Amino acid sequence: MKKYKVSILMTVYNHQRYVSKSIKSILNQNYKNFELIVINNGSSDNSLDKIKKFKDKRIKIFNLGKNIGRTNCLNFGLKKCNGKYIAIQDSDDISKKNRIVTQVNYLDKNKKITLVGSNYSIIDRKGKIIGFENLKINLTANPKIILFKNIIGHSTVMYRKNVIKFTKGYPSNFVYAQDYAFYLKIISKFKISLLQDNLVSLRLNHTESES
Repeated sequence: MKKYKVSILMTVYNHQRYVSKSIKSILNQNYKNFELIVINNGSSDNSLDKIKKFKDKRIKIFNLGKNIGRTNCLNFGLKKCNGKYIAIQDSDDISKKNRIVTQVNYLDKNKKITLVGSNYSIIDRKGKIIGFENLKINLTANPKIILFKNIIGHSTVMYRKNVIKFTKGYPSNFVYAQDYAFYLKIISKFKISLLQDNLVSLRLNHTESES
C-alpha cells in the first residue's frame, strides 16, 4: 500500500450541492502525495452518489448508515488517516491549489509547530466571495489570543498526526465547536501557527446541514 504523507479528512452530510467542487479542489492540488478520506455521515440526499463518481485511487470512501454527529464522525475519520500530517476540508469548502504544499513545507521546516491554519476567503452558496479573514497574528508567540475567540477556520488547518495521541481526537462531549475545543487542548502543550497566506474559501450563508 502506498504511503501518503498527508491525509485530508472530509466529513459529508447532505452537501450534494457542494461536495463535488470540494473534492475537485483537493484533486487539483499542486501537492500530490496525499490520501483523501471521505466519510459520508448518513447523508439523506445524493451526496454519496456525487462522491462515488470520482475514480481516483487516493480517495477512500467510508459510508456510515446513519448520522453519528459531527464530532463522532471526525473521530471515526481520524482512525482511517495514515499520513504524517492531517488536513481538514469541510465538504462545502474549497482549497486553493497551493494550500497543501504550502502547509506541508511549513510543517517540514518548523518542527516545533504542531498545527497550522491560514487566512481565508468567505464565499456564499453560489461561490461568490463576500469577505476575507486577513489576520496578522503571531499565534506561536501569543497562543492565548484564541482563548477569547475562535479565529482559526477548521478547513484551513493541518496538524501532525502524532498530536492525536495527546488529544485523543476531538473532545467527544462537544456537539458543536469541537474544533475550538480541539485547538484549546493543543495549545496547552504544543505550539500552533497561523499563515497569512489565503489558502481556502470557506462557505457561509447556506441552509444545508454541516453535521
